[in-house]
Amino acid sequence: MLTLETFKLDWDKLFPDVRLRRSHFVLAVSGGVDSIVLAHIMHSLHAKCTIAHVNFQLRAEESKRDEQFVRDFALQYNIPIQVQVVDTEKYATTYKMGIQEAAREIRYAWFGKIMQELSADVNKNSEDQQLNALSPKPIPVVLLTAHHANDQAETILMHLFRGTGIHGLTGIPMRRKDVLNIARPLLNFTKEEIKAYAKANGLIYVEDSSNKKDNYSRNFIRNVIMPQVTEMYPNANENIVATAQRLKEAEQIVLATVNDFWNRGLKIKKGMLSVSIAHWQKVLGNYTYTWELIKGYGFNASQIEEVQKILTASNGAYIASNTHQLMKWGDQIQIIDKQEGGAYLVIEQMAPIVETKYGKLHFELLEQFDMEHISKDTNTAYLDAHKLTWPLLLRTWSSSDYFYPFGLGKKKKLNHFLSNFKLSPTQKNRTLVLCSGDKIGWVVGKRIDDRFKLKSNTPLTLKISWQELG
Repeated sequence: MLTLETFKLDWDKLFPDVRLRRSHFVLAVSGGVDSIVLAHIMHSLHAKCTIAHVNFQLRAEESKRDEQFVRDFALQYNIPIQVQVVDTEKYATTYKMGIQEAAREIRYAWFGKIMQELSADVNKNSEDQQLNALSPKPIPVVLLTAHHANDQAETILMHLFRGTGIHGLTGIPMRRKDVLNIARPLLNFTKEEIKAYAKANGLIYVEDSSNKKDNYSRNFIRNVIMPQVTEMYPNANENIVATAQRLKEAEQIVLATVNDFWNRGLKIKKGMLSVSIAHWQKVLGNYTYTWELIKGYGFNASQIEEVQKILTASNGAYIASNTHQLMKWGDQIQIIDKQEGGAYLVIEQMAPIVETKYGKLHFELLEQFDMEHISKDTNTAYLDAHKLTWPLLLRTWSSSDYFYPFGLGKKKKLNHFLSNFKLSPTQKNRTLVLCSGDKIGWVVGKRIDDRFKLKSNTPLTLKISWQELG
């Protein structure tokens, strides 16, 4: 049962870090029964609040009616209000997204702006009190939304039907403190309990006519599926929500195990974050392990199978997201950040020219090359083609690199080798190495590796020319 007392008890248990009397709350109020009840409760508990209402202009006169209703409600209870009127259809068309996605993006971006402004304002006005405190803390600004238990059940079913991992089955989070500071204090209460509170307190509210239409997936689940399910299982809503709570607990156990596995497997190799194929293959086919690794690198759940295929693909095979690239190189899967400034290019055997951000490489295969014609230009390299393993890899050098400089006859750390050239920090950072397998064949523009040098009987020579930009 939803009352001021049960709400307060639930609040103290769920949000011990948010004090009702010392926080400022932004209330997302549409005018429907859920948000009106939430606003009434917060007002009755004497919490400092600001109502935020978005008029999405999707329902013509009805949208105007809702806006005016919320304005009148705020005036009646003397609660400050901010309203945003936006052309949602135009926004969706401009940014090529669905109406529901556009509406969500619009409202949360605006809520964030309001919260920033309020945070600056309420903390500026409270400076005097804070100066007198022994350990002053800023007043938190928290966004409250009126999601309830029925919303939770619908969301979980939507995720289940679309396909999801364990996290999707945990539903709407009760609390978030990432991009926005959000709490959802009605999530444990049902729609029926919320309506009963409204009736008991004589609250009026508006109905969104679009909620009765089944053209949105959530409405279809709400209006068609759930009524049929609850006929057979009267406690379906409560059971789904209870299961989600148990899954949240299970998720923490799973994540601890999975994160420990990857923390033991991820290493820095040649300056590149990598995981050995042997380590990954311990859980090959286990989608949970793979998903927990790749989701932080811009990949989506539909790419899990393609990602796992990389482990048994040919050398140099890769799969890319918008931000990262997973590449098989030797016995490792390398995780390449595409946003970083370094170079990292796979070179196939038939590529005559390869362009990088720093310059161009020209490749030419020569048969029975006469060593007397070797150019002394350090921007040209001649390597024994039969000793090379394709594809080659062109990358920025790493502090852990070493090679066998031609003419020296022994191994040398590349960092120490480059120190002899008195390069500026910029020049040193831009130094590239051309790799064959796990060996450096050429420090581009500087020196080849002795292991790939030509001999008098070398049948096939790879000539490489480097043309630096600017």
